[in-house]
Amino acid sequence: MSEKHRGPVPNVALYNLRDARAETQEQTAAALNALAARRGETTAITGNQISRWERGVVHPSRLHCQLLAEHFAVTIADLGLARQRIVPPGHPAHIIGPPADLLVIENEAQSMTDPSVSESQQEWLHIRRSLNARHLRLAQTAALLYPEAIRLGDTGILARPDWTWKEPIDLANVHLTLSPEPTAVAIDGTEDFTSHVRPLRAPGQRYRRYSQAMRDVAQPRLFENRSSWRLLDVALTSEGGTLRFGDMNYFDAMDTCEAIAHETAATHLINDGEVAAPTWRGLRFRKAIGDPLDLHRRRVIMSINTLTIRRDRSAASVVLHNRSAANVATSGGVIGVMPAGVFQPSTVRAEDHTPDFDLWRNIMREYSEEYLGNPEHDGDGARADYDAEPFRSLDTARRDGRIRVFGLGIGIGALDLWAGLETVAIFEADAFDSIFAGLVHINDEGSVLRVGRAQPTVHVPFTSQVIDELWATGRLAPETSFSLRAAWQHRDQLLSPT
Repeated sequence: MSEKHRGPVPNVALYNLRDARAETQEQTAAALNALAARRGETTAITGNQISRWERGVVHPSRLHCQLLAEHFAVTIADLGLARQRIVPPGHPAHIIGPPADLLVIENEAQSMTDPSVSESQQEWLHIRRSLNARHLRLAQTAALLYPEAIRLGDTGILARPDWTWKEPIDLANVHLTLSPEPTAVAIDGTEDFTSHVRPLRAPGQRYRRYSQAMRDVAQPRLFENRSSWRLLDVALTSEGGTLRFGDMNYFDAMDTCEAIAHETAATHLINDGEVAAPTWRGLRFRKAIGDPLDLHRRRVIMSINTLTIRRDRSAASVVLHNRSAANVATSGGVIGVMPAGVFQPSTVRAEDHTPDFDLWRNIMREYSEEYLGNPEHDGDGARADYDAEPFRSLDTARRDGRIRVFGLGIGIGALDLWAGLETVAIFEADAFDSIFAGLVHINDEGSVLRVGRAQPTVHVPFTSQVIDELWATGRLAPETSFSLRAAWQHRDQLLSPT
């Protein structure tokens, strides 16, 4: 009987060497291309290729192995890239010294069968799954650890009083600035006091970063260390305001945000899923973070979450997302707004990212991916072409007033300390139906929420009763709860004819 296909085996050694240098995948690719050029070779290695090597999807060529070894100043064997010769039992290659002395090498797969490692990783996975299943309740509980003055009701969101607008403002009035100079942080998630949230990777040895455990143990389908923009400052006014950003990588947030959420779930989930009363006991990572709204003590990444409302003459509806816990690294299993995505460039290639440094363009990219199923701008190709469809139609409809986009405010999720710019987009029915005629029901991150028994529909009625029913499910993402309530409160302004 033939052996079943075992799938890719991540190259942990290669990942750790790059991680130790604090290099992005794109930076490593650029260094290898430069090294090849000095040797008279022509290569076009990309960050995506580095990712595929690290994930074990493909094996580097002989030249690429040599370049990697030279770049990291190690042997090819140290990189985990040396191919083993397969020889039959009893072949002289198996014998070292006298025939009775056999060299027995324990491979990584064998070490993973150690009971302590298996138990640690299974417990870690159980907490991850429970965290997804109880996300809203845990967020509400975590919020109670902080002063009432920074809690946005019972949504599980934290914000300074001047981080939200009293009424929705036109997103065009929110301006962005970039400060690319590196800014040091006090906490990055690798400290000893964070070790309790990372499982064992080998007997007596824990993963150094939470993102490494996510990659190897949870294995979400969408998991790339993308270049992103770091939120550094929020300065809002009654009419708009300014957001200041720097540079960071996606995993920088994973190592703190998801780790602190894991710690909270591990200490507050009791009796097979019940959430205990809020307590600081056991939250040594959260204590070390201190002020959750301090944007300089840790690297803070920002997502843009857009509540989409389709408006016609007689009614309004919203489109929501069932996020798949198997596909996404964060907020799996929750009901969220659609679209939602991290604020980041459309490519990791070393080129000018200025065209991407725009809130509306990031939202449009998410519409293209989540609503129409178009390939994600995941950094492997050229920058997004904003003159192409569906961007052209989205831009035109916005200029014509058939799409209006508003900002509600900046919030920090109390559970995971992830920042989010909460927005709402009002589509006139003709614009929505035309642009999203090819609306997909399943995308890379989950499925579009459908309601109704007789004739299920993706158009969820935007009514007070339905919002309450969604809340009662316990599955609403905190930011979704906030956006639905805020939009309902300001429905007269948002739904008034243009």
